[in-house]
Amino acid sequence: MKSNRNDSLARKLFLLFTVLGCGVFALIAGILFLFSINFANIAVEKSMHGMAEDIPDTLHFDERGALVYTATNIAKKWGYDALFNNLAFKVSDSITGDVLLTSNPHQATSVALLALPQSMPEGYSFSNGIDRYRIAVEIQGRALFVDLARDDMIGELANEAVLPMLGQVLTLTMVSAFLIFIFVGYISIKAVVKPVKNVASQLDSIEPSQLDRRLDKLGVPSEMLPLVNALNDTMDRVETGFNEQKRFVANAAHELKTPLAVLRTRLELANLPDKIGCELMGDITYMTRVVEQLLDLSRAQNQNSYLHKSVNISDVAKDVCMLLGPLTLTYKKDLALEEIDKNATVIGDQAALIIMLKNLLENALKHAEEGAQIIVEVACDRISVKDSGPGINEADRVKLFERFWRKEQSTLTGSGLGLAIVNEVVIAHNARIDVECNNDMGGATFHVYFYDKPH
Repeated sequence: MKSNRNDSLARKLFLLFTVLGCGVFALIAGILFLFSINFANIAVEKSMHGMAEDIPDTLHFDERGALVYTATNIAKKWGYDALFNNLAFKVSDSITGDVLLTSNPHQATSVALLALPQSMPEGYSFSNGIDRYRIAVEIQGRALFVDLARDDMIGELANEAVLPMLGQVLTLTMVSAFLIFIFVGYISIKAVVKPVKNVASQLDSIEPSQLDRRLDKLGVPSEMLPLVNALNDTMDRVETGFNEQKRFVANAAHELKTPLAVLRTRLELANLPDKIGCELMGDITYMTRVVEQLLDLSRAQNQNSYLHKSVNISDVAKDVCMLLGPLTLTYKKDLALEEIDKNATVIGDQAALIIMLKNLLENALKHAEEGAQIIVEVACDRISVKDSGPGINEADRVKLFERFWRKEQSTLTGSGLGLAIVNEVVIAHNARIDVECNNDMGGATFHVYFYDKPH
């Protein structure tokens, strides 16, 4: 039975994993987007802090008491001279407020310098589109303020230059990370559900004749151990019930043999009209046949009683043909044995194989038309029984090995157990039976293939 994909545990876990991953990556993408749109401001604020700390290292008072600096050092760190109108600094006396130095001698042309007020708080501040930064320093014993200013032109330039590339890098990184996340999730989920599939595979491989098998607990996660233990306990109960059923059938069949034998003897000794006596004798014969086949079925199911050894299936075929030879005269059929491979041997129980072939031949003898030909073929790994009878309807193929199934249920021509017994023996010998409903002779062919051979 194929499982519904909508009920698949792996599918549900993968969908949940994907939905959660989409949510997490969407949140990360939102955070990165907010960071990216403020990237220039954050970067400039940090750089302004660094430059404010670097500027005092380039300042000194000369012998005349004038404050001087090395402009080239600052230019190397700040960028191109063309930007000085928008990014500028000034140094003032912290006590008197006098401006001692500016980065642009033409203060009136510098938007940034014009935006620096005389009084402003230390640290970073922002107003009217201008970033400001003030740091208090002491140079050669004098307390000074170093003020920096930046207008939006540099921020816009940074955004235009950096944000497109940053967006592409972030997009490629996020997509790659998401695909890796999904792939790792898929592999992880496969690993999680693998023990479930292993348990299901073990269950699926247990045949009706292998009720003594149990699920292997090796490598099973602790969360699944209760399920595996429960299934093994269920198998214990099923095996116990099945064995009790087999014992009941065997005991019932055995107990019925004696009363039927006594009834047959009394009927033979009774002085009954011929017609009634024949009908009653036919009924007793039918009942005796059912009991015998129930015993054969019980033996076929009891694999513990099998003695597996090297068996010459050619000898088995000869013995069965000789045993059923008289029936060919009764049913007016022709029986032939063809040995394609002489001295063909397999590993099996000789008594069970005789019962199997006997039931196949009896089935052919009963259902083939009068004058039909029946051939038993023996090969190195196969026994086949073919006839020139009416064949088998394709619709009946699936029912052939059901117990007590007969094409004509109203008749008492058979018990409906013969092919069921054949199937049990085939399973017990690790063999396979194939049915050819219409062969080249017009009838049916039963092929039994053996896989266990002597080494």
